[in-house]
Amino acid sequence: MSTANSQPVANDEQFLPAPPELLQAVDQLKAYSLRYEVAMKLVLDKLDYISREYELRYGYALIDSKQSRIKSPESIVGKLKRKHLPLTFDAVFSNLHDIAGIRLIVRFLSDVKTVEDLLATQADIKVLKVKDYIHHPKPNGYQSLHLILGVPVYTVDGPSIIEVELQIRTIAMNFWASLEHELNYKKNVPHQAALRQSLTKKAQLITELDQEMDDIKQRMYDPERPPKKF
Repeated sequence: MSTANSQPVANDEQFLPAPPELLQAVDQLKAYSLRYEVAMKLVLDKLDYISREYELRYGYALIDSKQSRIKSPESIVGKLKRKHLPLTFDAVFSNLHDIAGIRLIVRFLSDVKTVEDLLATQADIKVLKVKDYIHHPKPNGYQSLHLILGVPVYTVDGPSIIEVELQIRTIAMNFWASLEHELNYKKNVPHQAALRQSLTKKAQLITELDQEMDDIKQRMYDPERPPKKF
């Protein structure tokens, strides 16, 4: 997940000067950022291992690419403001589950479920929450599988469970989502509403393409399997 997806720091300057409790929360977040970095690295290392072992066993790469980021304290403040939440440390941990975020890109639709199932078998990572936007897309057509993972981090104060958000999507889903994000954040786009409506319709084509490509993959690795009709 690239840092370009985060809100620019300049957008949050309107919230300053900040009250003392907010400054204290930001200081605490900076101290906690190391825990998020460690938790995110643990998940990334786990995904690397899973991908390499899967390729050795089944002959093809399960993961195409991945991106990661840690939200800055300024971006966290901005999100709390947009959600009309109190600017406190407790509010951050109670309401924000994507401070550490990873976006995982796979080639085929069935690989999304494969990654989810493999992560569910890991003893040191727990799937805390699932948001399935593949079987239940957002109204605008957005598709992705979002997992909130609980990762144990062993600190000087003892073990702590840190949340990491993992988004899993196909190359086609990511292509669509990247364009949709650019359309929403790019200023002065002519006919933006019409373009957004057109993009929503194209999401169905993405679904059909993913299904057809997945069927081709299944037939490549299972030649006796009859082709699927869509």
